[in-house]
Amino acid sequence: MTEYLLSQQDAAELERARLELLQEKHDPLTIRQLDAIGVADGWRCLDVGAGGGSVTRMLAERVGPAGRVLALDIDTNLLDRLASDHVEVRRHDLLTDGLGPETFDLVHARLLLMHLPARLQALERLMSAVRPGGWFAAIDPDFTTVDVVPRTPAWERTWSSFLDALIAGGWDPRYGARLCDDLLAVGAGDVQADYLAHREPGGSLTSRLLSLTLERLRPRMLPLGASDQEIDAARSLLEDSASRVRTVTTCAVRARKPA
Repeated sequence: MTEYLLSQQDAAELERARLELLQEKHDPLTIRQLDAIGVADGWRCLDVGAGGGSVTRMLAERVGPAGRVLALDIDTNLLDRLASDHVEVRRHDLLTDGLGPETFDLVHARLLLMHLPARLQALERLMSAVRPGGWFAAIDPDFTTVDVVPRTPAWERTWSSFLDALIAGGWDPRYGARLCDDLLAVGAGDVQADYLAHREPGGSLTSRLLSLTLERLRPRMLPLGASDQEIDAARSLLEDSASRVRTVTTCAVRARKPA
């Protein structure tokens, strides 16, 4: 089973709160992706790494009873309640468990690929499940654009330890910047992407989400050079309305499988 650094079992309440913020931040962008693709009644859709289930719900509403949604994740605790006549929930590890070939009109993977150690292999598996002429959609971040003003030694040490913790756990903190090129490398066509970043006050949705992510990775960061006091200070900066935060750059991409 692929390791996931933010497993729900480690800190269930904190992780659920973080997932809710993730959904609040990314759901509007996902809606724009699905609108641009034209997901409609009767489509067959695959949601990989479905997490808290907000995209699975969106897809189920769009495809209706005539369609089908398959939601996959290594932990389905938050997904099982969504199962219905046209929504199937299944525990699945993308890197070890197979996918059916060329059966889906849309394959969706949000905030998944950055976590995986073999991303080209994962993309090839995902694209293999798309029917010819069908669509793939994904969102992944580039954490290397984050900055906070005022910058402090506590922030610098915390942020460096955070990036090291991601890398040590097999994540690529800048995968959003690579995603389009990787899709081209696996033969996807009509690759289109939006890159979104903001400067905003501390305490905004994105800053609160980042603060919770620091908290979730605290045990991983302490052995890599950060202290509890520095992490607390960095979180306070992110949550202080007097701070100015340059956010993660989010890549939202859609691509077609050649017919």
